[in-house]
Amino acid sequence: MQRHVAQFAVVRYGVAVFCVAVTVIVALWLRPVVVAAAQLLLVAVLITGWVSGLRPALVAWMLATLAFEYYFTRPFDSLKIESAELPRLVIFTLLAALLATMSAARRRAEDALTHARAQLEARVLERTAELERSNERLQGAAAEAVAAQHRFRDLVNSVDGIVWEADATTLQFSFVSNQAERILGYPVERWVSDPTFWEDHLHPDDRESVVRLCEKSPEKRGHDLEYRMIAADGRVVWLRDQMTVMLEGHRPARLHGVLVDITERKRAEQERQARRWFVEGMDRVNLAIHGTNDLEQMMSDVLDAALSIFDCDRAWLVYPCDPEARSHGVKMQRTRPEFPGLFRVGDEVPMDPEAADVCRIVRASSGPVGFGPGSDHPLPAGMAQRLGIQSRMVMALYPKGDRPYMFGLSQCSSPRIWTPQEERLIQAIGHRLTDALTSLSMFRSLRESEQRYRYVFDATGVAICEEDFSDVSRAIDDLRAGGVRDFRDYFATHPDFVRHAATMVRVVDINDVGVRLLAARDKDELLASIHKVFVPETRAVFVQQMVAIAEGRTSYESEAVIRALNGARLTVLLTMTFPPPPARVDRVLVTIVDITQRKRAEYLTGHVFEISPDAVYIVGRDYRYQRVNAAFERRWRMPAQRIVGMRVDDLAGREPFEETYRPNFDRCFAGEEVSFVGWFPTPAGRQCLSATYSPLRPDGKHVEAVLVISRDLTQHMLAAEALDQAQAELAHVTRVTTLGELAASIAHEINQPLAAIVADANASLNWLRATDPDLDMVRDALAAVVSDGHRAGDVIQRIRQLATKTDPQRARVEINDVIRDMLPLVRTEVRSHDVSLRLDLAPALRPVLGDRVQLQQVLINLVMNGIEAMASVADRPRELVIRSGPHEGDQVLVAVEDAGVGIDPNSVNELFSAFFTTKPGGMGMGLSISRSIVEGHGGRLWATRNATHGATFHFALPGMP
Repeated sequence: MQRHVAQFAVVRYGVAVFCVAVTVIVALWLRPVVVAAAQLLLVAVLITGWVSGLRPALVAWMLATLAFEYYFTRPFDSLKIESAELPRLVIFTLLAALLATMSAARRRAEDALTHARAQLEARVLERTAELERSNERLQGAAAEAVAAQHRFRDLVNSVDGIVWEADATTLQFSFVSNQAERILGYPVERWVSDPTFWEDHLHPDDRESVVRLCEKSPEKRGHDLEYRMIAADGRVVWLRDQMTVMLEGHRPARLHGVLVDITERKRAEQERQARRWFVEGMDRVNLAIHGTNDLEQMMSDVLDAALSIFDCDRAWLVYPCDPEARSHGVKMQRTRPEFPGLFRVGDEVPMDPEAADVCRIVRASSGPVGFGPGSDHPLPAGMAQRLGIQSRMVMALYPKGDRPYMFGLSQCSSPRIWTPQEERLIQAIGHRLTDALTSLSMFRSLRESEQRYRYVFDATGVAICEEDFSDVSRAIDDLRAGGVRDFRDYFATHPDFVRHAATMVRVVDINDVGVRLLAARDKDELLASIHKVFVPETRAVFVQQMVAIAEGRTSYESEAVIRALNGARLTVLLTMTFPPPPARVDRVLVTIVDITQRKRAEYLTGHVFEISPDAVYIVGRDYRYQRVNAAFERRWRMPAQRIVGMRVDDLAGREPFEETYRPNFDRCFAGEEVSFVGWFPTPAGRQCLSATYSPLRPDGKHVEAVLVISRDLTQHMLAAEALDQAQAELAHVTRVTTLGELAASIAHEINQPLAAIVADANASLNWLRATDPDLDMVRDALAAVVSDGHRAGDVIQRIRQLATKTDPQRARVEINDVIRDMLPLVRTEVRSHDVSLRLDLAPALRPVLGDRVQLQQVLINLVMNGIEAMASVADRPRELVIRSGPHEGDQVLVAVEDAGVGIDPNSVNELFSAFFTTKPGGMGMGLSISRSIVEGHGGRLWATRNATHGATFHFALPGMP
């Protein structure tokens, strides 16, 4: 058949294509089961070389190589090839070329022998000379076979792997290619001479399984093994052994194979597996983080995930990680049932020396720190025994705005050596926990802020309600979409729309002050009857509110008249704060201040903005603005885009920066909290601004920037000055009124010295008419006239001081002198009411800084109140006692004690309120003004009930050194 096939070139090459195609089809059919089916392509090359010769064999070799690379190397069905598959492709290519060459050589040799034998048989009888030529041709063929054998050996040695042959029973190697010495470093002679060389140099962990598999080789003709061998220099080399069993009959005789060095591939696989383990671990942690909105539950889930990922016995979180702390405690932990924690969550444990050393070591490291076997730090013996642990891995966490935490894993069942991959994953989990702790700290701060807001909302002395204007806003938007531009005119001409819009406003909440102000029993009653509060005058204010919303204003303030549920009409100051467009207006804060009885003492209430009514900004160490809020933009009339990046002195001016801003910034950069108040130039003119500087530490250590909260106090300062002026005028009116009440006492005090002056003058005239006047008597009488004149002048001077309208003059005052100067003005009132006045003045008291006239006014008011309180007393002495003495360190105390009717317990809280009085015809301003005067001097005025009868009014003032 070979001769017939050889006669036609097309047939020879067709055989090559056919053989390769058939083997490819069979191998592809077997590929899902075993990739090694690709070796059938070698059979196609072998058959082609045997049947068709060298050139068709080379064609078959090329086609087989392409088919092998396309169909049987990863990625399959692609001409691309992974680097790990290159050795396999090279070996296949070389073996296929070898088989093609050998098969063609053997074919040529057989053809030559056959041809020689045919010629010998044909010409044996004819020519013996032909036999000699045949012998020569035979010898040439033999030489060619030897050369082919040498080429085969060279080809084997050129394969990038160890080609070997061994006995199937003893496993002694009979042939090893020269690559053995390059890959493992052992000479070829040792492989062949030592019967157990291969087995002795297998890795101990692989030896038993590999030898057992080779001993069972008859069960399978081919094996593809991966195992480790020890190289001559001690290296561990991973090898892939593609082994084939050669049979003699039905008995295995020889083992052939190729050992390929796959150490680099194995190292890459190990790194890939480590990365995969890391990614899967982080996926589990991320799943735990995103699996709940409860931050504490989330951290608990993360600890559960860490316990499972690392297969350890405990995962825990301790706070604080501070060696200087007096105690620390377990904030969260997860343990295996057989290894429960020593301390319960929340227990505070004193910081012992071993724990402090661990904290120092952990905080000095930038990553996880191992304690125990194989680590740089031994596990403290006392801690190991007390906690029942054998090794641990610990890391410090630094959440923003809080002290450091300590996150750790403990192994209790056995000592553990932590791998670098585990340390890397622990560090990554620690960073995620740090973010979670930061979020938890911010969440708690937000919750505390909400609680503070709620406390302010409920406990403030001003009525505050929260209203929903969202429906009104949508109605205004519809009008705007319909072409309305002048909303003020539209609302004036469409009262039905205004009435309908008023019903759209919904009161969401109101504080207790508002409930009391509107005379409701409780909040539910008020919210159900809120429509009763509005009167016709209120609708005009509501129109202005809608105009403010339509114009996009952020606030609105106006006086309004409302009606309480008990029918009383109240004049109030309404202040509304709207979020700037396009924010929703479903939570508009409205403050209601009752100004019915104090129209003359109006003051501006602070606006409550959506985020902050104050100017808030951040300044970096280079004194440049990093971030500003809308209030700051409005103050400087400049957009934030221009402000950010500017230096403070460029915006606020060089002089304020050098004198005030920069020194306070430097103090804050040093770590201090700084607050100050002052007048500063702004585009709107000079403004009184208060500022609080807080250091910002992004890394928890260094101050990188300053948070500034600045409030405009200009209007408050002006209002305070106006209030002080109003109080001073009211105090003057009260003093003049008091002088009117003391007219009899004043007249008596003046009449006495005037009567004495008249008497002494008449006596002097009589003595001078005598023939021999007694000049000594006249001189004494005139001296008495001068003395009484000065006495009357002093009384008039005191009256002028009380009656004159002057600004308060603070000076060094002896309180006992003030008391004594006041006595002549009230002496007649004391006598006319049959009151016994007694002084109990302590000597050597500290002087006080105050206005003498205002202090006398307070004393006169308290004495007159005491006298009037005893007017109806008839069953006991009417005694009034004025005492002075030291009080609470460096303060000076004055007390006025009476024996009158005392204080009604139900009126104690309103005793010092303006316009509250228990006297018929009284104004109710005396005690209120007295209290304002005392508090203006930095003191305090209060009243107490006596143990028996009457009451005592005390006031204390700060003493001077």
